[in-house]
Amino acid sequence: MYPSNTVDALALLAVLFLFKRYWVERKVNPRGLPLPPGPPRLPIIGNLLGVNLGAQWLTYAMWGKKYGDLLYVEILGTKILVLNSEEVAKDLLDKRSQNYSDRPQVPMATLMGWEFNVGFIRYGDHWRKHRKVMHQGLKPEAMLNYRHIQLEKVHQLIRNILQTPDDMEAHMRFTASTIMVVVYGYEMAPQNDRFAQIADRASEMLTNSFFPGAALVNTFPIFQHLPEWFPGAGFKRFARECRKLTRELRDEPYEYVKRTMAAGTAPQSMVSEMIQNQEEVMVIKAIAGTTYAAAVETSSSALSSFMMAMVMFPEVQKKAQVEIDLLTGGSRLPDYHDRNSLVYIEAIYREVLRWAQVTPLGVPHMTTESDIYKGYFIPKGKYSSTATRALAMTHNDVQYHDPMKFMPERFLTADGELTDDLAQQQFGFGRRVCVGRYLAEASIWIAIVNILAAFSIGKAKDEDGHEIEPSGEYTPGVIIHPKPYPFCITPRSPHWAGLVQSTSGIV
Repeated sequence: MYPSNTVDALALLAVLFLFKRYWVERKVNPRGLPLPPGPPRLPIIGNLLGVNLGAQWLTYAMWGKKYGDLLYVEILGTKILVLNSEEVAKDLLDKRSQNYSDRPQVPMATLMGWEFNVGFIRYGDHWRKHRKVMHQGLKPEAMLNYRHIQLEKVHQLIRNILQTPDDMEAHMRFTASTIMVVVYGYEMAPQNDRFAQIADRASEMLTNSFFPGAALVNTFPIFQHLPEWFPGAGFKRFARECRKLTRELRDEPYEYVKRTMAAGTAPQSMVSEMIQNQEEVMVIKAIAGTTYAAAVETSSSALSSFMMAMVMFPEVQKKAQVEIDLLTGGSRLPDYHDRNSLVYIEAIYREVLRWAQVTPLGVPHMTTESDIYKGYFIPKGKYSSTATRALAMTHNDVQYHDPMKFMPERFLTADGELTDDLAQQQFGFGRRVCVGRYLAEASIWIAIVNILAAFSIGKAKDEDGHEIEPSGEYTPGVIIHPKPYPFCITPRSPHWAGLVQSTSGIV
């Protein structure tokens, strides 16, 4: 327990900081326009007491029903504009992208060494340089060079499922091995891979320290100057541990590529291409580290949601398998050349993106200048952010009838053709739209179609033989995952098990 005078000093410092911010910011709205609607706010702490900080999107969903598509919230002086509809998101983030493309700076993320992440870089020339190089490495044409790797890795995935079906949580992270080969040309060890452990731990620590209020220093940036030994400054030790990991995440895989290139054994990869193009070393490290950290968590979350949907909605699975069998004749596993012919599988992929958002709040934007929208004043500044609540957009019951039901048919016309709705909301809007979406899309689609081709997915049963329903609940965080639940996955037949085994080249 800390001495009472120390705690009192910290509390007084915090109150003085918030009062200063409160009085200064009263001057930024000279026309006296109203802020967007939102729940009543208490002085200083704002809406802190009413928000679930670990799952803010749930609170915003409740408030959005009452206050509408444009919601204003304050948490300890941090102003949050919540966009609850695609129309509002496009109006602001697309049509006014010049003003809505900055990022709020999260002090804890910087202390932990994550400032290199391209998704966090402030809008400007530095960000444009990274974005341009990143686009070259991840554009659709470039991704075609790695299709054989993605197919090889998904075959490894289904072999792993066949051998150890009870270890699905680990199998769903097969994207890590795919991304490591695509980005670095590095083959991960089957278990306890050092590079993967570094990246996973650093990403987990970031997730736990991102939301406003999740760390003391995010609310009171002045506290970042406290010495590590100071009572209440335990966040600095946490940050120091993560900073070591993020440094290793940037440096060690890059040095691996340099060594293999010097030895003449380096396969084609994003990093080797960037080195050959003589890009700046720090830019290469930042782009590679960002791509790995972002792609692994988001793709594994989407695949876990797909598995849960197949357990909960078995009729979708059966219909998908009929389509696959009609195309392949049951004689082979699907590949990328089949994509245009598998219309229902494509609809399933889109429904996965819509039904269960990977990042329900997206990555927040920040206004460069104050703005006026539909008569409301939208403040600028380092303590303002715009949260794009993609989950509200994809669960809009006007556009998507019965949104909690997993129904791929919503992406099909009456003639059985695909609609124009690509379900891309979770990839963001405006100039900050996700550059790695083509890599993620290809990895998720090929995994979905191969799992459906080879396996039957169903509910587990309890001791009395009763089926166990998944809860449908998700973990809190920036990137969410279905909470663990029991289920059953088995080969559709001995024939399909043989096709899975044949992908190793050994029958």
